[in-house]
Amino acid sequence: MLAKTTSNVLKNLEKIAEACKKFPYKDNDKDNKVKRKKKVEQYTLVAEGIKDEIAEISAFLDTNDEETCLFAIIFALNIGGQEASLENITQYLGCTYYQTVSYFPILQTLLSKRLLQRSSDYESMPSISNQHQVASLVFEAIALGKSLQDYIQLETVYQLMERLYEMITSRGKNSQTTPNLFIEMMRLLKQATRFNMVKKILDNNFSEDDIVLLIYLAYGFVNETMESDVERFIFYVYDSMESKVKAKKALMSGTHHLAEDDWIEFAEDGYYAGKEMTLTDKAIDYLFAEDIGNLEKYKSFQPKHFNVLLPDKVKTAPLYFNEQENKETTFLSELLIEENYQKAIQKLQKNGVSAGITALFYGFPGTGKTQVAYNFAAQTQRVLLMVDMSTVRDKYVGESEKQVKQIFRNYKRAKSYYDKCPILFLNEADGLISKRFEVDSSTDQMNNTMQNILLQEMEDFEGILLATSNLTLNLDSAFERRFLYKVRFNKPDLPTRQKIWEVKMPELEAAQRQILAEAYDLSGGQINNVSRKYMLMNLLNDQQPNLHALQQLCEAEYLGQQGKQVGFKK
Repeated sequence: MLAKTTSNVLKNLEKIAEACKKFPYKDNDKDNKVKRKKKVEQYTLVAEGIKDEIAEISAFLDTNDEETCLFAIIFALNIGGQEASLENITQYLGCTYYQTVSYFPILQTLLSKRLLQRSSDYESMPSISNQHQVASLVFEAIALGKSLQDYIQLETVYQLMERLYEMITSRGKNSQTTPNLFIEMMRLLKQATRFNMVKKILDNNFSEDDIVLLIYLAYGFVNETMESDVERFIFYVYDSMESKVKAKKALMSGTHHLAEDDWIEFAEDGYYAGKEMTLTDKAIDYLFAEDIGNLEKYKSFQPKHFNVLLPDKVKTAPLYFNEQENKETTFLSELLIEENYQKAIQKLQKNGVSAGITALFYGFPGTGKTQVAYNFAAQTQRVLLMVDMSTVRDKYVGESEKQVKQIFRNYKRAKSYYDKCPILFLNEADGLISKRFEVDSSTDQMNNTMQNILLQEMEDFEGILLATSNLTLNLDSAFERRFLYKVRFNKPDLPTRQKIWEVKMPELEAAQRQILAEAYDLSGGQINNVSRKYMLMNLLNDQQPNLHALQQLCEAEYLGQQGKQVGFKK
């Protein structure tokens, strides 16, 4: 057990470290070299004459005498601005390099007890020549005069998970060996059986490899990333080539016994090399039900790439459409009312077709495509999971493709989290649904691969998917089939423009509205911009509407867009 008191810890560490300087010398100091040579056979790391000090520090750190002395030396080096390398330890002790190398097992024990950590991140092999330093938690406990046991006490299961995850990832930096990682993790878990999740894991008699994997995936679940790459997990946990190959063979086969027993599942991806793992619903319910109660119905659901808009938080706005757009949007809005939606899903399932409602809103910018999606969410009281596709693209090869798949996996999770089926909203999806590229670069290949993944996900999609696009090119024929509804948003016709002018600038006379509506073929968004700029223009002088000024603002809104064709080529 670790000592409950930290009295005199710093003072005792200093005494031990100073006493270990048995043969201070300089390379050109011949007398000390001779003295060292005569006593080399009698050399021992443990300092004499300070047994009480060594005993107190040993109780504090839970170490033996040799471990205590080496720790004190490294502590002294660290606070003096040096890291513990073979050269620095040798010079500090005044012994030979061969003698310092003999302390390697002691050093490894201090690492396994997490009293030390390696500071040279990615050495190919752990060795005495690596740079070492006192672990930050241990240093802080000593510096603050606290009991080490009390200082590192974990109050919640989530603090425990963070500590365990940090241990796993730091092993990937060769901070310790795999066997030592397992020993330290099991020691920590056995001290934390007061947590339900830990007790359940230990009660199932999982192997140490299985426990590390479950902890790793559980951490991902709590942080709402869910999927974990197999290769990365193996890199973190296993140190030798043999253990890496053995683990890879077990996991990459997809027939791991944890998968067969429905604890973990694999998400295979045909578009990038690799395989991802996640906890199954069974594992999540078993491990977390008592601690987080179904995540309070997942109110904190905030997965990557989603902007979660609750229906009562969505900003609605009145929209004015031409007759055809009004007819199609009204139909979709009514279809998504819960009672109608459930009837539609049942009918689709009964007829053996995909139970998904997918719609594409395309056309000229500023015609209300995005706002329609907002209004749908509010009108039907559904959560809107909004994805800006421009944020999905990643500079690293393969990452963008993985992120597209993650969007759909997280949507499947969301369907079970919310009372009503949420709306998956792909905003500004032009790059994904337009005609595919001729492959001339890695970027073209990435775009095409992302499209292939999206097509695959939409093939058997179940739920509600809305997408918007300002397309000026052909819609890829493969996507045209997968969107059940395709609503084209044209610029408002004359009567609709007159109505929009009336709503946006009620202070205008009817004749003025008529002039502007007839003269300028603007979208609703453009008319809104004109009204806002005019309001700001006259903020200080509070003038009456000036038709000439409004006409100038309308001219500026065109920006060369007159005559531009928007939509899918026939």
